[in-house]
Amino acid sequence: MRGGAVPAAVLVAAAGLLLAACGGSSTGGDSAEEQTAEQQLADDAAPTPVCVDQARSAGAQDVPAAFPTSFPMPAGAVVYATQERSEGRTIVYAVVDDDVKTVLKTLQTSLPRAGFTPKEGEVEEHDAESDWTGNGYTGRWAIREVAGCTEQTSVTVLSAKQ
Repeated sequence: MRGGAVPAAVLVAAAGLLLAACGGSSTGGDSAEEQTAEQQLADDAAPTPVCVDQARSAGAQDVPAAFPTSFPMPAGAVVYATQERSEGRTIVYAVVDDDVKTVLKTLQTSLPRAGFTPKEGEVEEHDAESDWTGNGYTGRWAIREVAGCTEQTSVTVLSAKQ
């Protein structure tokens, strides 16, 4: 997938900005739009996250053509499943061999550089998510620790053409 080295100071600054914008962790006051997006990401048809080695052994999947080619997935991300849903929505499920904090900093930095604007979201100890828009798309990403995998993170991205 895509990615690159970013100076640590830039990552720390970007993390602070997004954390401040998101208000830290949620207290259960999610808007109806956030709840709908969360439900779309947590749909029963969503595959169970796997460890990086399992995803590689199964063979990385191609990202569907409807997914924004400029979306900056973290370096080393292995796509293990995709779904194309109604209303032009596409979901990409990947796993990366980094902890949640590292993946969060990567997304916070790389999304704006690639022309995507983070919107409302939340950050918690073991997961984070955010809405986004840009380059003719709208969507939501979610990252979570993968249970049973040492410092690995699942990355789920929902996108749709605007």
